[in-house]
Amino acid sequence: MIRRSMPLVAASLLGLSFLVTSPLASAQAKKSTSTSAPATKKKPPNKNDPKLVEAKRLFQQGEELYTKGDYEKAIEVWEMSYELSQRELILESIANAYERLGKAEKAREYLGRWREAAPPEEHADLDARLAKLDERIAKEKAEQAAKEKAEKDAKDKRDADERAKREGSKLFMPGVILAAAGGAVALGGGVLDILAATRRPDAASVCGTTADGRQLCRSSAKDDIETSNTFATVGDIMLIGGGVAAAVGVVLVVTQSGGKKGAEETKTAVVPWFLPGGGGIVAGGSF
Repeated sequence: MIRRSMPLVAASLLGLSFLVTSPLASAQAKKSTSTSAPATKKKPPNKNDPKLVEAKRLFQQGEELYTKGDYEKAIEVWEMSYELSQRELILESIANAYERLGKAEKAREYLGRWREAAPPEEHADLDARLAKLDERIAKEKAEQAAKEKAEKDAKDKRDADERAKREGSKLFMPGVILAAAGGAVALGGGVLDILAATRRPDAASVCGTTADGRQLCRSSAKDDIETSNTFATVGDIMLIGGGVAAAVGVVLVVTQSGGKKGAEETKTAVVPWFLPGGGGIVAGGSF
């Protein structure tokens, strides 16, 4: 049995198939015909057929390219040779080139096509080779799937990190607005308290104490005193209310910036308090 594991050997056999010039080759062809077909005599190919001559030239060119390591170009010219000659043995050479290129699936495809046309005595060796290619293809697919999964997981992690970074740097705008507005109101209340203090007349100069302990002030200072009292009252209200709003805004900014958190993660409370002499807020929470 003649083995054809390399394209060079295949070329020599193909050359015999193309030319059919050797008497031994003719005898073998007749013997093969007599054992595999009825009495019908098969007409040998015409060695002068331009298509076969060109096919042989292309196959030999492909052999040279294969030997030089130019497997892709060898496949290209062998494909043209096969189109002209329809010699299935060329498929094995193409499979060898694809295997050298590391393209196991294409190698398996062409080797399988050659297996369908190969003589029965070669089926066992070809089946063993096809089985090895199947194992290689399965391994490569598993490795590719693992690689794609790792790349996807890495991309998902990068996206999650980027999203967390963006959300972490984002301030809770309602809290910012509330804090700013509360601060402005409190500032306005402070200004009114200062104006009230500056507009209030000196009690020692405009007021006096009667014998029964009552305090009496001159009528000319009455308007200034009432205006001062009004400014002081409004200023205190604005100062306390604005301070409460600003404090609530700050708490919201601290607790809600970077994405909303669940109630189980963040618990806050802001309680205002008022007394006759002033007021304030109590804020508390867990973060």
